[in-house]
Amino acid sequence: MIPAMNRQQRRMMEKQQARVRATRRPERPARLPMLIKTQQTLAPLEAIIDQIQREGTVTIDTRGVPVFYCVADGEWYASAPAIAGMADFFDMWAVRHGRAFKATALRQLANRLEASMPIDAPLMAALHAEIPNLRRIGASLDQADASDLLRQTQIRAELDAARATGA
Repeated sequence: MIPAMNRQQRRMMEKQQARVRATRRPERPARLPMLIKTQQTLAPLEAIIDQIQREGTVTIDTRGVPVFYCVADGEWYASAPAIAGMADFFDMWAVRHGRAFKATALRQLANRLEASMPIDAPLMAALHAEIPNLRRIGASLDQADASDLLRQTQIRAELDAARATGA
């Protein structure tokens, strides 16, 4: 303390130092759950499963390829590669986080849609059992982890496509 300061000057200096101390507090980033993103991602999958269960059919395009409608962007996409990509995404999550989870029911659904094979009751039961786990995993992700996993899944899909064409 400087002895030549009067009371008002001392109080102003203390107030200023308090402001400096207050700004030094580390800011913790808010961790927002990915509930809405999870819903947007899993809604088309659940619609496919519900359609199979209700009608016993899947929507196909003019070439006979199973497709689904994405409400988020209003486009139609091939079902089998999209579902296989989702299985890859969740399998990569399990490897990264050291969890014992395999999206086997999703992968079986993708393979059967790709090969135009029938989808039986045991697979439907396995899919219904797997969906809550997918929701839980999706909701537990943060934005950075989800973006990185998505990028890895896209890279894997490109590598698989390059291998398939022999490039």
